[in-house]
Amino acid sequence: MKQKTFLHGALVLIAASLVTRIMGFVYRIFLTRLIGASGMGLFQLVFPLLNLVLTFVTAGLPVAISKLVAEAVAEGDRVRIRRILRVSSIVIGTLAVVFTLLMWFGRHFVLHHWLSDPRAYPSYLAMIPIVSIIAIATIYRGYFQGIQDMTPTAWASILEQMVRILTIWGLAAYFIRYSLPFAAAAAMMGMVFGELSGLVYLIVQQRRRARLEQVLPEAPNRSTETTRQTLKSITAIAAPVTLSRLISSAIFALEPVLVTRALIHAGLTIHRATAAYGEYSGMAIPLLIFPTVFTWSLATNLVPAVSEAVAGNNIQRVRIRLTQSFLATAIVGLPSSVILTLLATPLSAAIYHQPEVGRILAVMAPCGFLLYLQAPLTGILQGLNKAGTAMRNSIIGGVVRLICIYWFASSPHLGILGVAWAVTLSICLTTGLHIFSVARQIGFPIRVESTIKTVIASLLMLIFVEVITRRGTSVTATTVWLALVGSFFLYFFLLCGFRVVTTANVKRLPKVGGLLATVVSWVPFAI
Repeated sequence: MKQKTFLHGALVLIAASLVTRIMGFVYRIFLTRLIGASGMGLFQLVFPLLNLVLTFVTAGLPVAISKLVAEAVAEGDRVRIRRILRVSSIVIGTLAVVFTLLMWFGRHFVLHHWLSDPRAYPSYLAMIPIVSIIAIATIYRGYFQGIQDMTPTAWASILEQMVRILTIWGLAAYFIRYSLPFAAAAAMMGMVFGELSGLVYLIVQQRRRARLEQVLPEAPNRSTETTRQTLKSITAIAAPVTLSRLISSAIFALEPVLVTRALIHAGLTIHRATAAYGEYSGMAIPLLIFPTVFTWSLATNLVPAVSEAVAGNNIQRVRIRLTQSFLATAIVGLPSSVILTLLATPLSAAIYHQPEVGRILAVMAPCGFLLYLQAPLTGILQGLNKAGTAMRNSIIGGVVRLICIYWFASSPHLGILGVAWAVTLSICLTTGLHIFSVARQIGFPIRVESTIKTVIASLLMLIFVEVITRRGTSVTATTVWLALVGSFFLYFFLLCGFRVVTTANVKRLPKVGGLLATVVSWVPFAI
């Protein structure tokens, strides 16, 4: 099997993530307009619990599979790969069955003691089948990431989103005539069907193009590692990742409870508190994290790439990956922060017909670049066998977020904006700790000149957006799209003119490099 490059894998995931995120916005826009902020609140209330359960079920094994398979491929050890997959499948399969049963038999406890709004109960019931589906899919995703073949994962994500949109479109629109809770539950069922379709696709692709005999056709039928050593390696990676995700998921699961109770303490009714949480988690957060389609793809590809470099004792390659990831994040993250800050309210009005969401987004958007940087830094730390360090940093940031959420949101003067401020502080703290941790391991090499030029281009784009939108207190949808399109072309022109983006580095992109290099060559002063 032909080995894929880091750049190829990252580009494939970025393209797929961009498509799925846009498709996700389509269904989220439709769903928001169909069931409103209250319905989105019910839909979002059960997600933290799902994440907590999935953390228990997958137990950090997808990261371990990705990292260890990448090392085994580099060593040509086919027997070790088979052993890694067998052990991981047994663990994940057993946990999936156990927790699915626990969720079903513990449903009344969840209704009476966990859900702050009992109307979310149908969504919880509809969510239960998704646990086993996602658990099995993570094994295949980890395997494909380990062999650095990102194409099946990318197409599976697109298929999941397509099925999800079509199912939600039909089910939610039908059940809204009966009740809002049923409509939210129908949206959750759309997720179940979407994940199931993605799993089936991954299974078919693994059988067709990624059997071990195809990945390592000439590998010997013996392993350089014993079963005991393999188990120890899996545990060493999975344990800190699991603990980190357990604590993070627990924090995330506590968040809607704390937010709604804090808002009630601040004087809101339970229905208004649920709606406010829906505005924050179901509308503002998706806009804020949209640029992570790029950085998440980098992080996913960084774990096996860095692991392979470390296995070959090539630390310089790890530094190169860090430099590339930081500059790519800056190119995407800095202008995204500018746009989301300046156009928070107009974007919320144009997309959701909910302009009040903009005030929440405007608080968090200025630190967007730091949020987008977290994923690549976490991927590098995990690839360097420092998953425990990443865990510690995330826990510290999460605990601070919870404390600040209840403290700030309980204030009648802040309300839901207090949650936004708490998230902002948590992002700054966690990213700062990640930067310090990476710097201690390999230094923190960046392209200073290119980074400064990217900052200047972002500031000039900021001025452009300010000029375009400064036409009174009301900004129309036409003005918003004019500012977006105009600022994009201006930013691209500046990056080319400053020679941050050149024909030489664009040509390295697989398949689309030649076309993009031609476009770049048309820009004056670009090379």
